[in-house]
Amino acid sequence: MACYERVPQKYPAGKRKRNRRELMASQNLPENLSKMSQVAIRGEIYQGPLPDPEMLERYKNADSSFPERIVRMAENHNAADVGTKKSISLSNLIIPIIGQVFTFLLGAGSLYVCVHLAGKGYAGGSIAAVIAGFAPIIINALKGFRHNNNTQQNKP
Repeated sequence: MACYERVPQKYPAGKRKRNRRELMASQNLPENLSKMSQVAIRGEIYQGPLPDPEMLERYKNADSSFPERIVRMAENHNAADVGTKKSISLSNLIIPIIGQVFTFLLGAGSLYVCVHLAGKGYAGGSIAAVIAGFAPIIINALKGFRHNNNTQQNKP
């Protein structure tokens, strides 16, 4: 069995550790603080735009305009949510079409430049035009192919 010796703690000059009574006296607490007090806090939460009717009734008791304001706020939030979903749906429809159009224009433009340069006798320039025009198309197609394969593998 080990025996421990208590080593006195040293405090900086003029400072010492205050005991419980001194702390209580400095805070004006009763000397015998034998009972601990408990505080119970009850909270209610809800999910959705509107609280349940009982909570709306309590809001009405606090201020008669609160329920109407809460309902109006929920209606405004719903209208904004519908507008956001419409714009997202529209952008999800338009962006792929724009991408396909630009891809077609890039490919057609690089073929035009290739034929034009080849007609003038610039074989190296025509090859560079084809590579420069079709490399981004091929890279994006491969990225899309890899992305589609990954999403299909993750489906149950």
